[in-house]
Amino acid sequence: MSLVILLAGFGIFNVLTMTVLSKIKEIAILRSMGYRRIDISAIFLWQGALVAIAGSLIGCAMGALLTWGVSKIPIRLRGLLSTDYFVVAWDWRHYLWAILLAMISVFIASYVPARRAASLPPVVTLRGSSL
Repeated sequence: MSLVILLAGFGIFNVLTMTVLSKIKEIAILRSMGYRRIDISAIFLWQGALVAIAGSLIGCAMGALLTWGVSKIPIRLRGLLSTDYFVVAWDWRHYLWAILLAMISVFIASYVPARRAASLPPVVTLRGSSL
C-alpha cells in the first residue's frame, strides 16, 4: 500500500510540475501585479491539497467497496478456521493510515513545484515570452 501511495505521489508531482511549466506566463503576470512568492506557493499547495482530499475520499470509498466485495467471495473452509466467506479484517485504522500517508505524500509532491513557481522571476519570464 505504501508503494502505491508513493507512486501516486510521483504522479501528482509530475502533474503539478507540468502545471507550473504550462502556467509560467500567468505566474509572471500574477507576480508583476503584486502577488508575493508565498501567495503563488499557496495556490499550488491548495491545488495539491484538493487533489489529496478528493483522492483520499474516492480511494477510501473504493477501498471499502472492494473490501466488502472480497468479503462476499464464497469460500468453504473447514478445519482450524471455519468460514463460508473470504475473511477480511475491517479496521478503521487502515483507512486513517492510508489518508495520512497520502496527505504527506501529496504535500511533499506539491511543495517542490510550488517553490519552483514562487521562484520564477516575473520580468525575465514576461520578456522572454510573446504575449
